[in-house]
Amino acid sequence: MAWLIMSLRRCELQRSINDHTMEKLQLSRQLRRLSSFSTAIGDGSITPSEIASVGKDLFGDALDFMGYSNEVASQMAQEQTDYYSEAYGTVTQEQYYNNPSLTAQAQLYYDESGNLDTDTMYQEFYDEALKEFAENYFMPLLNEKEKEIQDKQTELETLVESEQAELEQLKSSTSQEIQNSTIKLS
Repeated sequence: MAWLIMSLRRCELQRSINDHTMEKLQLSRQLRRLSSFSTAIGDGSITPSEIASVGKDLFGDALDFMGYSNEVASQMAQEQTDYYSEAYGTVTQEQYYNNPSLTAQAQLYYDESGNLDTDTMYQEFYDEALKEFAENYFMPLLNEKEKEIQDKQTELETLVESEQAELEQLKSSTSQEIQNSTIKLS
């Protein structure tokens, strides 16, 4: 009768191994989607098609990034544009062409006629702010999620290994128990 109980335990262990292996596979997929999302926001922006492809577990994070990054980047870019417009806006065309001490950054924001191009300035500051927001706020969050997933995977691998070892031991014990409990006719 003991072999029957061992056989039931073997079935339970096999089911558990299959469940944990499936969970590991799902975590691997989630890790790939997380990596894809990290790559997508690496340049500081994300498109609607990239949001649609991140999966349901990261969809909310993608929408948050899209909303917050635009808000934060717009604010930072406007502040920087206002500051540099005030600093460089007082430079006359004559000073622009005759002053070698004018910074390289200021020269980038003047058009060929010597007028300050605030639109270009704003766009560059906006792009920089998007990248900075992604690197300083969202990447640490995604790295933390990635570490949690990897920890779960490691835990599941250990669990599956121990269950497989127990299963192998049960297989040999069950075979031995069946042989011992057979009726011998002589």
